[in-house]
Amino acid sequence: MTPAGHLLTGYLVGRWAPADRAERWRVLAAALLGSIAPDLDVALGLLGGWEGAGAHRGATHSFLGAVVLASMIAVVLRGNRRAVFLAALGGILTHIFWDWLNPWGVRPFWPWDVSFRANLLHEGDLYATAILAVAALLMWRGRRRAAAVVLATLLPAYLLVQLLWREHARELAKIELAGRRALVYPARELCCGWIVLSGGESDMSVDCVMSPIASHLRRSYDVAPADGSFVRASERSHLVREFREKIPFPFAEVHPAAAGGAEVVWRDLRLAYRERPSDVPSGLHVRLDSAGRIVSERHHWWLTVW
Repeated sequence: MTPAGHLLTGYLVGRWAPADRAERWRVLAAALLGSIAPDLDVALGLLGGWEGAGAHRGATHSFLGAVVLASMIAVVLRGNRRAVFLAALGGILTHIFWDWLNPWGVRPFWPWDVSFRANLLHEGDLYATAILAVAALLMWRGRRRAAAVVLATLLPAYLLVQLLWREHARELAKIELAGRRALVYPARELCCGWIVLSGGESDMSVDCVMSPIASHLRRSYDVAPADGSFVRASERSHLVREFREKIPFPFAEVHPAAAGGAEVVWRDLRLAYRERPSDVPSGLHVRLDSAGRIVSERHHWWLTVW
């Protein structure tokens, strides 16, 4: 879920949370802060490279982390600590719920390092955000019951559509991509609700499933992974080996560098198909000299705010 979606959910939690009139602003503030607090770990990915990015949706997206973060918010906001704590905890738990629905998942029982993911919604899903926006608007206008009806009817219905869409995408992949390894993921694009990532012996591709009743896949992206001495030299890096183990469809690009060296960029097909040619490619950037020795490694994290 985008920050906007998380904040809208936090607003709903804060408005529904019981509180005295004098404490209402603290309770609402606590729910709003709680709804985005788990993403404080984004700083680890921006500052800590590949290892830091791997910590995202870990401790702060766990039940233990929820209690710790809610306690911190209650200390900062003061007032009725119990009401503020519960509102913050509610906001945090909704954040964990939304992130559980996306393909990346969360580790709710951290430090047990096992990820759970529903793979039903893209983290930037615009339809889910629109439903939350309608409910929040109704709540702001004082129509609490109508807001509850919108959430209780439209969200389950939309999740059911996504579930059926996912199964249809899998069936189309079996039929049209037989012999290729294929996985399906929700997409953010309004005209392409689900995508099928697939790989053959020498290529990878992304196909669009335009509707839950689409009769065929629509090819939207192709790539031929690079090979050669520089690619093989980059694989000596433990970061590259870990990247290849954790990413379902990794592929390499080779860019010539000064003095006969090269920069090998290891990319994630799930992200690469959406990036513009003018963007700095997300992934692991491994710079090598002309002899194939690794000179530097850096991780470029591709983040969107809204």
